[in-house]
Amino acid sequence: MSQKTKPLAVIDGKSLLALEVDPPKFIISSLMPVGLHILSGSAKIGKSWLSLWLCQQISNGLPVWEFETLKCGTLYLALEDTVDRLHFRLSHITDTGSEQSFFATESENLSGSLISQLEKFMQDYPATGLIVIDTLQRVRGSESDKSMYVNDYNEIGKIKDIADRYKIAILLVHHVRKAPDSDPFNTVSGSMGIIGAVDSMYVLEKERRAENKAVLHVTGRDVEDKQLLLEFDRERTVWNFISYLSDEQAEDKLVPAVVSFISKQKSYSGTSSALLEELKNIGAEMQYSPNVLTRKLKEQALILEKRHNIKLEFTRKKDARLISLVLVGDGDDRNTQVCSPELSSSDIEDDDVTNKGVHEKTSSPSSEAA
Repeated sequence: MSQKTKPLAVIDGKSLLALEVDPPKFIISSLMPVGLHILSGSAKIGKSWLSLWLCQQISNGLPVWEFETLKCGTLYLALEDTVDRLHFRLSHITDTGSEQSFFATESENLSGSLISQLEKFMQDYPATGLIVIDTLQRVRGSESDKSMYVNDYNEIGKIKDIADRYKIAILLVHHVRKAPDSDPFNTVSGSMGIIGAVDSMYVLEKERRAENKAVLHVTGRDVEDKQLLLEFDRERTVWNFISYLSDEQAEDKLVPAVVSFISKQKSYSGTSSALLEELKNIGAEMQYSPNVLTRKLKEQALILEKRHNIKLEFTRKKDARLISLVLVGDGDDRNTQVCSPELSSSDIEDDDVTNKGVHEKTSSPSSEAA
């Protein structure tokens, strides 16, 4: 007897759009949404300095260059560093470490219990929004007899599953191939299975190693392609933003238009099409379609809230998807958005934190920053 074929679970387009789903959450506005991402670059180019600084900024809710961040906990797996070197690096970036930024210099790999370690950490610290794994090669499992593409895709898929289930961002620090390519994203080390499995890619590229300037190439499923010219400050050991290189980074007209409109109206609730007309009525030059407007608003949600106190929400009523914009407070409560509203001082100063700041919620010595 032949086995009965399981039918496909399908949904029609009208029903799909009627679903109540949360818009993509950005950890760094317009730059890093939740999901799995990879940061690649040549050896010793400054990837670790950049990753460590990102954790410091995000855990304190501070901007990353001109991009606002969602204040949340971070975990940095510095798997090529010792605790002493990690202390040296962090002390160069800041004088005051964050109690919401956690570090470990050892972990299991993907053939072992790394996934279980990450799951346990997320259960213990649910306010975490970003995990950095530096480097990907350090957690790679043993090779199987499958093709390189299949091995890469399956391994990266295990980490992506964590990012998707907990709705966090995971950044994998990786290397590039020595062979040059006109497309910087083709230089990411490994097979196309790595590129295909991640949601966003960032490639840090220099023309000459001795230079302080580099280009950060950005591409992804939920972000627009960007090229950011950066310069490494060797005194402060941080990457500073200089300018955009990509043509599409024209002056942003959406945020000023929304701020002008809501400053007078105080609130708005309606469709994206109606909002476009409202913005055009106050003289804003909007060339967006309603769908593009919705996507742009999602990308700029952190900037609207943290810089202008405008709360953005999306709801669905019958057959219409509604946009809600509300001017809240008087400006005194800015920069208070965090990953988890349940996080309180009691969560930070619990009995699981020793006087030295070493958290011992897990018994495995490989998961502690000893």
